[in-house]
Amino acid sequence: MTLAEALAAEREKQRHEAEDAATKREVGRAVLQALAQRLNAEPLPSWFFISKGDEILVAHARNSTTSRQHVGTWSVADDMRLVFEDESTEWITAESCARVLDDAVKITARFIVEAESRVQPVVHELSQLPLPHPQRAS
Repeated sequence: MTLAEALAAEREKQRHEAEDAATKREVGRAVLQALAQRLNAEPLPSWFFISKGDEILVAHARNSTTSRQHVGTWSVADDMRLVFEDESTEWITAESCARVLDDAVKITARFIVEAESRVQPVVHELSQLPLPHPQRAS
């Protein structure tokens, strides 16, 4: 093999890798867009799903709808799985796409229920505390 042949082969390999990476980005964005549509199909009070191209930000408004707290992010991993925090779906393929979206919705629902259950007991416990009696001036 000559240097010219090796250079040509290496340039072709890099071109293919760049095309593959671009295709993966496009597929990932399309899957994230479909997930954002599913998550936003039925609005949930105080929960927001904000599509940012290569990710979906999950935000929660605790006491006021004007103050949103970022609580998690959906993204596409290098191995073509949807990832949220420490959970991920199976690989995204033409055959698995519907299952991946279903799994992502289930993971999101589980996260929301867990987040709400962490907040609820605190609110409940505070409501059980006796109210302080006003101090009388002597």
